[in-house]
Amino acid sequence: MPLDVSNPPIAAYEAVQSVVSDLAGKSGFRTPALRRAAPGGLALSTPHRIALLRLDRVRETSDLRRSTEIRGWRFLIHDGDRVIASTDAVLNQKGGFDFGQINEGPFNGSMEQAIRKAEALPAVQQAHFEPVVLLVPALYIVALWLHAADGENDLVVPLPPAPGEFRPLEPLAAKDFLSATKRLAERVPPESGRSDDSSGG
Repeated sequence: MPLDVSNPPIAAYEAVQSVVSDLAGKSGFRTPALRRAAPGGLALSTPHRIALLRLDRVRETSDLRRSTEIRGWRFLIHDGDRVIASTDAVLNQKGGFDFGQINEGPFNGSMEQAIRKAEALPAVQQAHFEPVVLLVPALYIVALWLHAADGENDLVVPLPPAPGEFRPLEPLAAKDFLSATKRLAERVPPESGRSDDSSGG
């Protein structure tokens, strides 16, 4: 069955829609695919929450759900049938949403691939899962996190390019994803200075 795409708050949708529409109307995009696209052909789709897993939490956690921070919502930007970018609405200190960024990085296309592959998985066809984008910036990991409605059988699909501990686009149980992530974290010196704040591409 299709993944259970959640309805984002109206404020999150409006935060990105207003900026995308304004830039399209003014031919104001700075990235190549969006510059080439016909303004009237752009559309937002597949809203999904953004979850951040910090390096210190990787080292401490045995529970993915309890250790991540929800940072906002991401939308895919389509030019006709093609995904060419994504855009984020980020939570602000007042509990509302601000426009975050527009990104044409490699993870946008691989997110679409991962969603299509996930929908064909027997486990997903037999139960309900919500797509979430999971970011582990300090380890250069972006993944499709399949939030199980039963709260117990989450799956994680690492997106390419992915570190060598993972097979890109191959789903893992959440506990196995965490085990591999911990092994990667052990190789990072505490003073390395790797950022936990990147939102991924």
